[in-house]
Amino acid sequence: MDADSAPERGRFSLWRSDLVRGLDAERARELSERTIELRGRSEDEVATRTAYLDLLGIAPGERVLDVGCGSGVVLRDVARRIAPDGTAVGVDFSPAMLEVARRLARDEGLGELVELREGDARALPFGDGEFDAALAVTTLVHVPDAERAVPELARVVRPGGRIGVLDRDNDSYIIAHPDRALTRRIVAAGAEHTTVNPWIGRQLPGLFAAAGLRDVRVRGFVSLERDPAGFYATNAGERWADVAVKVGAITDAQRRRWTDQLHAVQAAGGFVAGLTHLFVWAVRPE
Repeated sequence: MDADSAPERGRFSLWRSDLVRGLDAERARELSERTIELRGRSEDEVATRTAYLDLLGIAPGERVLDVGCGSGVVLRDVARRIAPDGTAVGVDFSPAMLEVARRLARDEGLGELVELREGDARALPFGDGEFDAALAVTTLVHVPDAERAVPELARVVRPGGRIGVLDRDNDSYIIAHPDRALTRRIVAAGAEHTTVNPWIGRQLPGLFAAAGLRDVRVRGFVSLERDPAGFYATNAGERWADVAVKVGAITDAQRRRWTDQLHAVQAAGGFVAGLTHLFVWAVRPE
C-alpha cells in the first residue's frame, strides 16, 4: 500500500480525528498533559500564540471559534482576550477532551467565557456567520480530508470576519544529533506517519484562496526547546524513532544507537529540537 493510501496515513497519530472520539477520561487527561499542555507552556509556543492571536485581531466582546480545541490551551487565551463580555467557543471530536478543557477553563476562572461543543471540523455544528473569527491550531494536520475544513471555517464567520489556521510543517523538524543520515530517516518516517497530512501547512494558502477568502497572508513561526523533557524531544524525537522502527525505516538496533547518542548530546548540554509552523490568515469577503 502506498504512503498516500487513506488507511496508512497518520496511522501512528495520537490525534487522528476518527480515533480521538473514543478516548476515555483518564487517557484524555494523560494525553493532554503529556502533549498539548506540555507544548503550550514552552516559551516559544507562548510567544507564537500571542503573535498569531494578535494577527487575527481577537478583541474584547467578540464571539470566536476554536476548532479542534483539545484541552483548551488556545481557547483559554482567546477567552482572556474576549473578556469581559465575549464568548470563546471550542469544538472538538472528543467528548473526554472537552471535559478536560471545561475543567481547565474553570480552574483558571474562565468558565463563564467558554462554550464547548462536540463537532467535526469538516461539518461544523453552527449556522452561517455566527462568529467574528474562527481558528484551528495544529488540528487539520490530523484530520482526513482536511481540505473540507477551510470552507467550513469561512462559512461560520460573518462577512468581514477573520479566519486563521496554524499548522505544522513536519518535514522541518529540527533535532541536534551527530548521525545526520539516520536522523533524516527518522524525521522522514515520523513526519509521514504521525500525522494524516504532514504538508497541510504548505497547502493552506492555496486552500484559503480556493475558498474565496481575501487578503490571504502567511507567517512562519519556529518553536525551539532545549529541555530534554520538553515536547519536541519526547513527543517528536524519541517517539518518531519508535515509529521509524514500526514502519521499517530503521532497525531496532539503529533506534537504540540513535537514542543513546541523543541522550549523550542532551547530557553534554548541546540539545535543541523544534519545528516550523505556518500561520495563514484571511478575511471573509463582505
